[in-house]
Amino acid sequence: MNKGRKMNVAFIKPDEPNFIKRLKEQAGYKEGPTVDTKREALPELDDDDLQDRDEDKPVVVVLKPGDLSEEEASRLQKEKDEESGPARLGDRIVFRKPSKEKTASSEETAAIPSSQREGKKRSSDSDKSKVKKQKTSKPSAPCLSFDADEES
Repeated sequence: MNKGRKMNVAFIKPDEPNFIKRLKEQAGYKEGPTVDTKREALPELDDDDLQDRDEDKPVVVVLKPGDLSEEEASRLQKEKDEESGPARLGDRIVFRKPSKEKTASSEETAAIPSSQREGKKRSSDSDKSKVKKQKTSKPSAPCLSFDADEES
Protein backbone atom coordinates (compact mmCIF):
# COMPACT_ATOMS: atom_id res chain seq x y z
CA MET A 1 0.00 0.00 0.00
CA ASN A 2 1.09 3.45 -0.78
CA LYS A 3 0.47 5.69 2.27
CA GLY A 4 1.33 8.95 0.51
CA ARG A 5 -1.47 8.46 -1.94
CA LYS A 6 -4.16 8.01 0.73
CA MET A 7 -3.40 11.34 2.34
CA ASN A 8 -4.08 13.26 -0.86
CA VAL A 9 -7.64 12.01 -1.25
CA ALA A 10 -10.08 14.88 -1.77
CA PHE A 11 -13.67 15.35 -2.89
CA ILE A 12 -14.39 17.59 -5.84
CA LYS A 13 -18.03 18.59 -6.09
CA PRO A 14 -19.27 18.38 -9.69
CA ASP A 15 -21.11 21.32 -11.25
CA GLU A 16 -24.89 21.23 -10.99
CA PRO A 17 -26.90 20.87 -14.18
CA ASN A 18 -28.45 24.09 -15.54
CA PHE A 19 -32.05 23.03 -14.86
CA ILE A 20 -31.29 22.47 -11.16
CA LYS A 21 -29.62 25.89 -10.95
CA ARG A 22 -32.72 27.50 -12.49
CA LEU A 23 -35.06 25.67 -10.10
CA LYS A 24 -33.01 26.78 -7.10
CA GLU A 25 -33.03 30.40 -8.30
CA GLN A 26 -36.80 30.34 -8.80
CA ALA A 27 -37.39 28.83 -5.36
CA GLY A 28 -34.92 31.19 -3.67
CA TYR A 29 -32.85 28.29 -2.34
CA LYS A 30 -29.70 29.20 -0.45
CA GLU A 31 -26.82 26.78 -0.09
CA GLY A 32 -26.28 25.43 3.41
CA PRO A 33 -22.94 25.19 5.19
CA THR A 34 -20.24 23.21 3.47
CA VAL A 35 -17.08 21.54 4.72
CA ASP A 36 -15.11 24.72 4.08
CA THR A 37 -17.38 26.90 6.25
CA LYS A 38 -16.02 25.32 9.43
CA ARG A 39 -12.57 26.62 8.56
CA GLU A 40 -13.74 30.24 8.25
CA ALA A 41 -12.90 32.70 11.01
CA LEU A 42 -15.78 33.61 13.33
CA PRO A 43 -16.72 37.28 13.71
CA GLU A 44 -15.40 39.04 16.82
CA LEU A 45 -17.82 39.51 19.72
CA ASP A 46 -18.81 43.02 20.76
CA ASP A 47 -19.46 44.19 24.31
CA ASP A 48 -23.15 44.39 23.43
CA ASP A 49 -23.21 40.66 22.69
CA LEU A 50 -21.74 39.83 26.10
CA GLN A 51 -24.29 41.87 28.11
CA ASP A 52 -27.68 40.45 29.06
CA ARG A 53 -30.71 41.79 27.28
CA ASP A 54 -33.82 42.86 29.22
CA GLU A 55 -35.73 39.68 28.35
CA ASP A 56 -32.81 37.54 29.57
CA LYS A 57 -32.66 39.15 33.01
CA PRO A 58 -34.35 37.48 36.01
CA VAL A 59 -37.94 38.38 36.81
CA VAL A 60 -39.32 39.07 40.30
CA VAL A 61 -42.63 37.33 40.97
CA VAL A 62 -44.92 38.41 43.82
CA LEU A 63 -47.15 35.62 45.10
CA LYS A 64 -50.80 36.29 45.79
CA PRO A 65 -52.39 34.97 49.00
CA GLY A 66 -53.88 31.86 47.31
CA ASP A 67 -50.78 30.86 45.32
CA LEU A 68 -48.64 27.85 46.18
CA SER A 69 -45.15 28.43 47.47
CA GLU A 70 -42.21 26.40 46.19
CA GLU A 71 -42.16 24.23 49.31
CA GLU A 72 -45.88 23.48 49.08
CA ALA A 73 -45.61 22.63 45.39
CA SER A 74 -42.68 20.27 46.00
CA ARG A 75 -44.55 18.61 48.91
CA LEU A 76 -47.64 18.06 46.74
CA GLN A 77 -45.48 16.69 43.93
CA LYS A 78 -43.82 14.23 46.34
CA GLU A 79 -47.22 13.04 47.57
CA LYS A 80 -48.40 12.56 44.01
CA ASP A 81 -45.23 10.63 43.14
CA GLU A 82 -45.65 8.38 46.19
CA GLU A 83 -49.21 7.53 45.18
CA SER A 84 -48.31 6.68 41.61
CA GLY A 85 -44.79 5.46 42.40
CA PRO A 86 -43.46 1.92 42.00
CA ALA A 87 -45.27 -0.84 43.85
CA ARG A 88 -43.94 -2.18 47.12
CA LEU A 89 -43.04 -5.82 46.57
CA GLY A 90 -43.46 -6.78 50.24
CA ASP A 91 -47.08 -5.59 50.47
CA ARG A 92 -50.16 -7.65 49.71
CA ILE A 93 -51.61 -7.14 46.23
CA VAL A 94 -55.09 -5.61 46.34
CA PHE A 95 -57.22 -4.91 43.28
CA ARG A 96 -59.81 -2.14 43.53
CA LYS A 97 -62.43 -0.84 41.17
CA PRO A 98 -61.92 2.79 40.12
CA SER A 99 -64.30 5.04 41.99
CA LYS A 100 -67.24 6.08 39.83
CA GLU A 101 -67.58 9.43 41.57
CA LYS A 102 -64.18 10.63 40.37
CA THR A 103 -64.65 9.52 36.78
CA ALA A 104 -68.21 10.85 36.51
CA SER A 105 -67.39 14.24 38.01
CA SER A 106 -64.29 14.69 35.85
CA GLU A 107 -66.27 13.90 32.69
CA GLU A 108 -68.98 16.38 33.68
CA THR A 109 -66.54 19.20 34.40
CA ALA A 110 -64.64 18.63 31.16
CA ALA A 111 -67.80 19.07 29.10
CA ILE A 112 -69.02 22.21 30.93
CA PRO A 113 -67.50 25.70 30.40
CA SER A 114 -65.70 27.12 33.44
CA SER A 115 -68.27 29.88 34.03
CA GLN A 116 -71.01 27.29 34.50
CA ARG A 117 -68.92 24.89 36.60
CA GLU A 118 -69.29 26.94 39.79
CA GLY A 119 -73.08 26.63 39.76
CA LYS A 120 -72.86 22.95 38.86
CA LYS A 121 -70.54 22.20 41.81
CA ARG A 122 -73.22 23.16 44.32
CA SER A 123 -75.89 21.07 42.62
CA SER A 124 -73.52 18.14 42.03
CA ASP A 125 -72.87 17.86 45.79
CA SER A 126 -76.59 17.28 46.42
CA ASP A 127 -76.71 14.89 43.44
CA LYS A 128 -73.85 12.86 44.92
CA SER A 129 -75.67 12.47 48.23
CA LYS A 130 -78.79 11.24 46.35
CA VAL A 131 -76.69 8.75 44.39
CA LYS A 132 -75.10 7.45 47.61
CA LYS A 133 -78.55 6.90 49.16
CA GLN A 134 -79.68 4.97 46.08
CA LYS A 135 -76.56 2.82 46.12
CA THR A 136 -76.98 1.90 49.77
CA SER A 137 -80.66 0.98 49.31
CA LYS A 138 -79.85 -1.70 46.68
CA PRO A 139 -79.19 -5.17 48.07
CA SER A 140 -75.60 -6.12 47.46
CA ALA A 141 -75.07 -9.17 45.29
CA PRO A 142 -72.51 -11.72 46.49
CA CYS A 143 -69.11 -10.96 45.01
CA LEU A 144 -66.84 -13.59 43.57
CA SER A 145 -63.66 -14.08 45.51
CA PHE A 146 -60.57 -16.03 44.61
CA ASP A 147 -58.91 -15.87 48.01
CA ALA A 148 -58.30 -19.25 49.67
CA ASP A 149 -59.20 -17.79 53.09
CA GLU A 150 -62.74 -16.89 52.08
CA GLU A 151 -63.64 -20.30 50.53
CA SER A 152 -65.67 -21.81 53.35
